Amino acid sequence: MVDPNEHEFAAMRQAGDRAGEYIEALGRTDMAAWSPAEWAAFIEVICGGYVDALIEQQIAVNAAASKVTGLPG
Repeated sequence: MVDPNEHEFAAMRQAGDRAGEYIEALGRTDMAAWSPAEWAAFIEVICGGYVDALIEQQIAVNAAASKVTGLPG
């Protein structure tokens, strides 16, 4: 990603937090020993966390804009 903006940095932080939670839940930090299914789940956690964070931010922006404009968000 070239020149991420503040929203993308926030999404990366949230994705990183979720990745850390996944690793803690897995109970094994040696990634070389992970199964293909564990790797796939890890990638899903990271990508899903990033996208979820961006969606949550957009929902918040839409809600704020609807309060200002009086239009449904």
